Amino acid sequence: MALVRPHGGGDLKPLRLEGEALALETVRAASLPKLSISSREKGDLVMLGQGGFTPLSGFMTHADWENVCDGMKTSSGLFWPIPITLSTSAEKADSIPTGSEISLTDPDDGSILATMKVTEKYCIDKAHECATVFGTTDLEHPGVKMVMEQGDVNLA
Repeated sequence: MALVRPHGGGDLKPLRLEGEALALETVRAASLPKLSISSREKGDLVMLGQGGFTPLSGFMTHADWENVCDGMKTSSGLFWPIPITLSTSAEKADSIPTGSEISLTDPDDGSILATMKVTEKYCIDKAHECATVFGTTDLEHPGVKMVMEQGDVNLA
């Protein structure tokens, strides 16, 4: 019995490391600058790691964020209704040079969850994201509340 193909076709793209590769990366990650992520971002990271967000290979770039907000599609045209993003404060983003690597840490216990090469930093219009994705900017909406409380800069 064949499995259902991943969204968008192609092969499953799990991103997590195992065995010796994981052990080596864990040691290396300890020396990198740390960024604590939210519980929502941790959930997204788990989905990225196991390939559940295939064909995404990381948090969304500005082009993907903008296209998903405005048309529910990635920049490649694949249907995607909600942005998959990693945010931080403008101050923290300023301390992370584009091209550098960081460790993403658990919001509860500070343990290292992943490493990431920061290829892009971009400011977001939270009200625009809420209005286009959720159809409202009412803070009583849990999705709106989540977006409005996140950082002002996304990292990809």
